[in-house]
Amino acid sequence: MDLEKYLELARRGTQIAANNLKRLWDVPRNVSIKADESLLTQIDAENERLLTEYFSEATPECGFLGEETGIHEAKTSKAPYWYVDPVDGTSNMVHRFPWACVSVGLVVDGQPVVGVVSNPIQSQEFYAAQGYGAYLNGTQLHVSANTEFERALLATGFPVGPHEMRFPNIDNFREVSLRCHSVRRPGSAALDLCSVAAGWLDGFWEIHLKPWDTAAGTIIVREAGGVVTGFDGDPYDPHDKYIIATNGIFHPTLSEIVRKDG
Repeated sequence: MDLEKYLELARRGTQIAANNLKRLWDVPRNVSIKADESLLTQIDAENERLLTEYFSEATPECGFLGEETGIHEAKTSKAPYWYVDPVDGTSNMVHRFPWACVSVGLVVDGQPVVGVVSNPIQSQEFYAAQGYGAYLNGTQLHVSANTEFERALLATGFPVGPHEMRFPNIDNFREVSLRCHSVRRPGSAALDLCSVAAGWLDGFWEIHLKPWDTAAGTIIVREAGGVVTGFDGDPYDPHDKYIIATNGIFHPTLSEIVRKDG
């Protein structure tokens, strides 16, 4: 499989949606609430339409899994799938908090092999392909070399939906915060993973994520030298709802602290 070709196609497609996100950033928009209580705007829907059209034409051999329109089946059972989040960080976008992105990952046999995450408001394009390294705007990325957990800067997030769904991770938040330097909650899992890859964060964990949230970021972290697993230490699959990503050094410590049930 020519991963360089698919990476270039992913970058082109992501750029189309990222340009649209930037163009409409300050335009008044209608905001609706989905069944899971997450927010939806016309930008989310329009970006997914743009991405669906682009990848359907550029890669007809691939399937497509989008946050807003669901699964578009591939012609064969073993075909690669694009996992697409047209706007990761919609709540941030609605409030004009400039931490939102377009996230596109290519998944083969359950594992991400290509990833692109673009935050056009900050002019950041993260990308990676298996075996080719991870990059931010052309500069190769490496996870942090920090070895002292009490000096670690970590990030997490909280699930959308009823507040009681967030309780387990609030308990995790407390336990981790008592042992590390500090914990952030920026509001975009894809960008949090990229921040681990860039060495800005030493680690990240979250519960109840969706596959389009993490597919791209997972391969970007791995190609930057980091480790991504589920809470049980198994190799991470984007359909796993529980994720831990670190510089590798802190993986045993963070895995010991966080629990699915808090």
